[in-house]
Amino acid sequence: MRTLLRSFLFVPAADDRLFDSACAKGSDAVILDLEDGTHPSRKAAARQGLPARYPRLAAAGKRAAVRVNGDLLTLADDLRAAVRPGLDLLVLPKVEHPRDVQWIACAVAALEAEHGMVQGHVRLLLQIESAAALPRLHDIAAAHQRVMGMMLGSEDFSLDLGGLPVEDLLLAPSLMLLHAARAACIQPIGFVASIAALGDVDDFRRVLERARGLGFRGAVIVHPKFIEAVNDCYTPSASQVAAARDIVAAFETADRQGLGAVRVAELMVDKPVYRRALQLLAEAGEAA
Repeated sequence: MRTLLRSFLFVPAADDRLFDSACAKGSDAVILDLEDGTHPSRKAAARQGLPARYPRLAAAGKRAAVRVNGDLLTLADDLRAAVRPGLDLLVLPKVEHPRDVQWIACAVAALEAEHGMVQGHVRLLLQIESAAALPRLHDIAAAHQRVMGMMLGSEDFSLDLGGLPVEDLLLAPSLMLLHAARAACIQPIGFVASIAALGDVDDFRRVLERARGLGFRGAVIVHPKFIEAVNDCYTPSASQVAAARDIVAAFETADRQGLGAVRVAELMVDKPVYRRALQLLAEAGEAA
């Protein structure tokens, strides 16, 4: 399976029809949503059905993820139901403090042991959804080795600020999250727009390209029509790979000759440009 997860598709955990559809789609991960996507009257049934969904996702080549609830009592029920063999990721909503991550990580470790799972297998994807989290983003991102990524929850975050999920409101916290995730060496996931917008796919491609240019890697979406756009954005094209190979070859040749920089076409290639090409090749699955 991929190290870099490109696309995460939300599916209500209790919805059989949408789950069946998600298994046939091209997302890298499916997030079975026990939080906002599942009505309180259906949460118990949704929990009960989780373990049977994991093998189907694995057979489809997808990571199995579950978004749990944020309130303590419901979270306890969610964790006991979700942390079973076959689970790959837990999505933690409304994270505001590193200790939120740490005590959940401890609970996950205990449940892994209880069910004979490999210790440390279940990773955590953190959702930042309030202004209270912003001053602690770097500590949250580095709170535990289970954390694989972090994202901004556009709808809850804008609600917390009393505003709308528009670019003017989302850009600054998105960049703060990006910086914290990169500093902690975890995957920065997201884009500067509302996750609830279900408009034109080509418009969304432009949103994704901007996000990639800023440094984000991967996106969580709520509609399968956007999966191809996300995968395309975060899969280096053949021309990008070829250009990266040329940059790497030219710089390494120059380096052996005692030169610190070299021209490749219309680009001055020094060490940061060389390392960026290496990163792209790694994302394409090529060895350095």
